Amino acid sequence: MQLRLIRNNELDQAAALADAIFRKDGDLSMKQLFPAIFQPGISHSYGAFTSDGTLAAFMGLVPSVIQAEEMLLEVFSIGAVCTAPAYRGVGLAGQLLKLCQAHAARAGASLIFVSGDRSLYERAGCVPFGAAVHAELTQDSAQALAAASGDAWTLRPMQPGDLPAVNRLLLSRQAGHVHSPAELGVLLGAAAYAGALGLPQRTLVAERDGSIEGFVAVAVEPAAGDRAGAALTAPKSDAPNQGTALEWAGRPEAVAALLAKAALCTGTSKLQVPVPWQERSLLSLLRDARAAMTGGANSGTVCIADRGALLRQTEAFRTSRNIALSAATDDRGLISLLFDPASPLLPAGTPEGDATLPLPYMEGLNFI
Repeated sequence: MQLRLIRNNELDQAAALADAIFRKDGDLSMKQLFPAIFQPGISHSYGAFTSDGTLAAFMGLVPSVIQAEEMLLEVFSIGAVCTAPAYRGVGLAGQLLKLCQAHAARAGASLIFVSGDRSLYERAGCVPFGAAVHAELTQDSAQALAAASGDAWTLRPMQPGDLPAVNRLLLSRQAGHVHSPAELGVLLGAAAYAGALGLPQRTLVAERDGSIEGFVAVAVEPAAGDRAGAALTAPKSDAPNQGTALEWAGRPEAVAALLAKAALCTGTSKLQVPVPWQERSLLSLLRDARAAMTGGANSGTVCIADRGALLRQTEAFRTSRNIALSAATDDRGLISLLFDPASPLLPAGTPEGDATLPLPYMEGLNFI
């Protein structure tokens, strides 16, 4: 068995293997949903090949940049991990993970985010991280949210010409992935997470006086008779009658108005809204609307690619907040100290979140 980087002419074989594992007949191909992994370019993904060139196992690896406060974190994400049934049980995924970790470290990355929490990743040092609140909008709480948000905006579907303004809103967040408008357009067009859920993706903006002040992307059931929505992605027959908010940016009140509209004007009975801990204004609006709320960690798991790189990329933040590293004796401790607003390693009396680097919720437009 040969384990190595995937070549461009092998990406179709990788997508076919991923489709066989993750997709059903009639579903969009993984190649369409995850262009960052399966479209030709400079690939960072790894595969295990038999002597005749058959791909036995695959692990997608994608680089990105996350803005967290004033810090830029150079990271990788792992996803689309799959092994052909005939080659399972011999440790191929574990070997590929080691190659991916070494690749990320050589590239100067600080962190590797993984879209899963299997024991495979736990053994390799991946741990839960950060914090998020999972809000649930029902029809009643969505109506309350809409009333509290007001009617200052025109709420409408996003148009192609809105893309630069929407990207500016996304870049102005306290934490988020860094993209150009063109890259954002690819992500919106691919609709990866919505496609994985088997739901159409909708993008909406809130406009006032010719200026876009809010944006949301949601995966929702189409309203009854909405053929345009149904044509985007055919919902799976077993899909629950609920939607998920994928990404948003802008004034909290404008975002709240858009979320309420998405919950009220589509075929979904409930809208799940996973909000990272730092978005306190939006959380307050959702709480006041009596949305059900449950706390938890961010999505997936994370491991440190290179401790030195992580310390360099967070140095200015740690210095400005007087964060001492003495309590973080291992990688799990350092991840908790940096990214958990309720970390037990923070000095007693530290206001929650004041010494914590915010991260975006990792299950959305940038899902890998």
